[in-house]
Amino acid sequence: MSVARDLLSRSSGRPPIEGHSHTRLFSASEVFFLIAAITIALLLRLDFIWAVSGTIDGDEAIVGLMGKHILEGRNIPVFYYGQHYMGSLEALIASISFFIFGMSPMTLQLVPLTFSLVLIPLVYLLGRTVMSTRCGAVAALLTAVPPPALVVWSSKARGGFIEVVVLGTLALLITALWYQKPAEKLRYPAAIGFILGVGWWVNNQIAYFMIPIALCSLIHTIGRPIQTDLPTAAGSNRFLRFLTIVLTGLASFLIGGIPYWLYNIKHGFPSAGMFSLSKYEVFREHLDGLRFTALPMLVGARRFWQKEPAFPGAMIAAYSLYVAPIAIVGLVRLKAELALFIGRLDRRNPVELISLFCVSCCLIFALSSYGWLVQAPRYLLPLYVGLFILLGVCYEYLARLSKLASLVFVAAVITFHIVSSYYPERATAGEPVVYAGQRVARDHGPLIETLDSLGITKIRTNYWIGYRLAFETHERVTFVMLAEPDQIRIPEYQNSGDTPHDLLPLVLVQSEASIIRPAMAKAGLSFSETRVGNYVLFHTLRRLFPDTSVLPSSVIESASAEGSQRPQGAFDGDRTTRWGTGKPQVPGQKFILSIAPGVLIDGLRQNFGLWQRDLAKSLSIEATLADGSTTTLLSPGEYRGIRYLGWGEGGFEVRFQPLEVRSLTFTNLGSDPALDWSIAELQLLGDMKEHR
Repeated sequence: MSVARDLLSRSSGRPPIEGHSHTRLFSASEVFFLIAAITIALLLRLDFIWAVSGTIDGDEAIVGLMGKHILEGRNIPVFYYGQHYMGSLEALIASISFFIFGMSPMTLQLVPLTFSLVLIPLVYLLGRTVMSTRCGAVAALLTAVPPPALVVWSSKARGGFIEVVVLGTLALLITALWYQKPAEKLRYPAAIGFILGVGWWVNNQIAYFMIPIALCSLIHTIGRPIQTDLPTAAGSNRFLRFLTIVLTGLASFLIGGIPYWLYNIKHGFPSAGMFSLSKYEVFREHLDGLRFTALPMLVGARRFWQKEPAFPGAMIAAYSLYVAPIAIVGLVRLKAELALFIGRLDRRNPVELISLFCVSCCLIFALSSYGWLVQAPRYLLPLYVGLFILLGVCYEYLARLSKLASLVFVAAVITFHIVSSYYPERATAGEPVVYAGQRVARDHGPLIETLDSLGITKIRTNYWIGYRLAFETHERVTFVMLAEPDQIRIPEYQNSGDTPHDLLPLVLVQSEASIIRPAMAKAGLSFSETRVGNYVLFHTLRRLFPDTSVLPSSVIESASAEGSQRPQGAFDGDRTTRWGTGKPQVPGQKFILSIAPGVLIDGLRQNFGLWQRDLAKSLSIEATLADGSTTTLLSPGEYRGIRYLGWGEGGFEVRFQPLEVRSLTFTNLGSDPALDWSIAELQLLGDMKEHR
């Protein structure tokens, strides 16, 4: 409450640089400015939302499903479904939104959208505290009209990305306030620690904020005599004061992140698995990607997943409007920056706190295992806070020299943001790619109507289609995972009841349908086909062949294969063993089985075991029959589709009319620079009665 009172007394305890003081958080003119900025920000973000018809993606749908489950009274999840990081704060708030407004994509997006609007006054207060009202106003205006990446992510409920930016900004603000007070004012480190603790649970990107706050706060704590109203004898023990401050902040941090700590203590700290540092060579690659790809995308010079500039001259504009002004701030503040090395901090204008924060963002991103994500750098969203504040600082210094020049500078930056967002068209995010460049449909209405009309409530489909469909139907329709990405977020969806997975209706994009269609007969299945917008629905699936038994491995007389590994590992009845080439895949590698005379075979089954990534990239299976003739049991095209069908099921099955086979030849026709070709377990199918 004391920290809140300090905010309400205009936060600084000193007159701002323009020379006027306030006893309220905002003056009337500031309130008007912030209302205008928030209104503009809301309209801009709504325009982007409406441009994509309010569509959400599968990852957002999972947050919505979490919110639905919370509202239904299920156990509150600690983390995003299916992983041990990214806390459930966003889902908790979404459940409240659903309770008040009903469950829909818009009421889900309302959560991050609200946080993105709250960010604007926080950035204003931060800029005002570290430098001036003018600095805060410019930073807030740039937050309201930012580059397209921040506009898009202002409404993406992806597990706490925008929320951690707000939490981190609040922590920076309270830290800057603390620097204007005696260090032993424990309410400040207590508040900072608690907010950072909550942020640590919500999204570990809070580490970007923690490092600069810790470094500058160390200087604030020990870099000058501690001011205190306590008796001199007690106040003279500086080490004890320092320890008290550290312990207060640490205790608050642990309390703020208590869901994180309790979960990890109970489950053996699985969250620690996400923390890994890049090797030096990889770190250098990440830095290059950061400099040439991620940062240009972040400021709007490029768009996510695109190599070309957003518009002609965009890179030059980015250097002129971001790099040069921030470099100038660095030169102007050089004396204060160097003073950090001797334990001195400019507590009145702690701009170096913000500069260190920007450096922290870039270094941690490049050092982390997520540094390869430069084509869509959502893990760098917190950097916007630092960039906008530093541009505000540049504006302040420029305004002291020329108000006209400073206004032209801000107008140029905002124009750059608008152009990068709208030229030649809105920089909206495309729907996720399902297969071969084809994307999830923006409108699932026709698909839902078709499924309802056919009485279908369980399907097999892609991650991006399935989770979104489950959310949009309020889980009236759920799905079993088909192909990649094969991250199972809600395990109970994999239960298809009495219907085997291979008989579930398939919802496919057209490129998927084109490879699966010819493979269905080889899988021993018939189906009906319905075209629904961008999708193809395979339904009314039936088996063409009766169930038959697995033949004993004794029907295999001999086996030969390339490589040093024993071919018997592929049919020893143990899925944890395998045969493999022991070297990278190249076309022409063979695996050959000789079959005992008089054996009738009507199918074969391959289990992927632990080596799903080591499947043949392309494969043909040929059989030599008792009369010496040969027949193709599986062509490369059919293999492509049947392998795709079996990806999420851990294996595939090929069916055909009973044949007296003397040998089976598996030929790899693909290549891979690193992976070998492996078979974990191969089973031959037939009617045991035929072999007596």
